[in-house]
Amino acid sequence: MKNILNKIKQIYPVSDEALQALQADMQVRYYPKNTYIVQSGVTDRLVYFIEEGIARSVFHHNGQDTTTWFSQEGDITFGMDSLYYKLPSVESIETLSDCKIYVIHIDKLNLLYETYIDIANWGRILHQNVNKELSHMFVERLQLSPKERYEQFNRRYPGLINRVKLKYVAAFLGISIYTLSRVRAKK
Repeated sequence: MKNILNKIKQIYPVSDEALQALQADMQVRYYPKNTYIVQSGVTDRLVYFIEEGIARSVFHHNGQDTTTWFSQEGDITFGMDSLYYKLPSVESIETLSDCKIYVIHIDKLNLLYETYIDIANWGRILHQNVNKELSHMFVERLQLSPKERYEQFNRRYPGLINRVKLKYVAAFLGISIYTLSRVRAKK
């Protein structure tokens, strides 16, 4: 759990006791590449901590897939509507590589939030950071050129461009694969 624990500690100084309690409630799972670990239209009450591998959140609409988020080593991912509101997820989460993932049920995580203030603070700061990133990405899509969005992507996700299909990056950036190819060729 090295990647997960390092990422948690980067976000907030969680005590060893709290981390041990968190680990005790987790189960390790292995998912092959191209597996939907969360499916749109299905309620899933698990939180997924990625130890190894990459996943993407994807919105399916009218035969089109739009990548809305990437998660990699140390990150957590989940279907927001399922997790917080007990509703079917509007997005799917797909593994883009073979993944080693630790899972915990939201009810167990909520108990840990109530028991350990440092885990609660970690969760709060994590969500604040994600909300900030989502807000910035929304504004970037409205205001930045494709070249500038691509540059921001590389700053936000160093090295990820070499680990995922370019069509996912293009969809994430809100540009065509042809525009992405032109932007990359100019580099």
